[in-house]
Amino acid sequence: MSLTEHAVRQRIASRTSVSQATDFVLETGRPLDRSRMFDPDVSPYCFDFDDRKLLCVSTPDIAGATFFYQSQRQQARSVVKVPFDALPEAPASPTLIFSIGRCGSTLLHRAFDAAGLRSVSEPDYFTQVALRRPSDPALRSVIGGATQLLGYTVIKLRAECNHAPLLIAGAFRAPRVMFVLRDPVDWAASVRRLSPAAADPGGIAALLRALLVGLDSLMQHYDVRICYYEDFRSLTAHYVNDLLAWTGAGARIRPALAAELAAKDAQEGSVVSRESVRDVPEDPEFREAFRNEWARLRPAALIDRFALRRL
Repeated sequence: MSLTEHAVRQRIASRTSVSQATDFVLETGRPLDRSRMFDPDVSPYCFDFDDRKLLCVSTPDIAGATFFYQSQRQQARSVVKVPFDALPEAPASPTLIFSIGRCGSTLLHRAFDAAGLRSVSEPDYFTQVALRRPSDPALRSVIGGATQLLGYTVIKLRAECNHAPLLIAGAFRAPRVMFVLRDPVDWAASVRRLSPAAADPGGIAALLRALLVGLDSLMQHYDVRICYYEDFRSLTAHYVNDLLAWTGAGARIRPALAAELAAKDAQEGSVVSRESVRDVPEDPEFREAFRNEWARLRPAALIDRFALRRL
């Protein structure tokens, strides 16, 4: 069960690919004491399923990163390999923020963080598991152990995590589960702006339907707090503080600070910031085509069962 630490010789250039063990070329490792994985500069990055190890990275302080996995990848100085059997037990009750993406979840993360709650945006070992091993319940213990090393009480997940929501939530004894939604047509228009050439109304409608399957699973097993972007885009202190109370935290945000955050782009400086898509024009024809496709594909039974009429 010995740990090893390896200096990073080279890293992949991609900023948005899902984290995996091949993202780094490493130097020969040196053995470590188990206590190294608890050091404040070390955070969980991804799993090496074949070798049954968690790969952590040593970085400068990246707390508050817009996308945690991207900062880990770009700033990793070394990789600490931790055998699954050496991982600690899971924390009891983190707050998990699931979403459909492009719906303001980063803004909520910023608000929680500003209020003094330890919140992290998109640690990618969750995404890696959801895409590669979504039906392996044996991974619950290693997900939980990795999260104990993460050290955050609120975890905002990538939309791909909707492919394995019960595996992720089931890694913890008593998680609080939040799910963020948005008006479907506005959501689709936002998705299109990121990749206009590849935007197919039918494909995007099918994507939204698939993402909502994760919500369906969660609603059948947990008391899910549904949030709509339209309700918090102005980010009032009242709304944020109500969510903070729901998490069980004593933290609260001041109205002036909430207003300051609302005036900023929560994803400023990233590849999905408002600035990065400001030259992409609106496309009314796409909106109408998506509206028609969504009318055909929307999961009416799910929407009716949980009274999600805004969808």
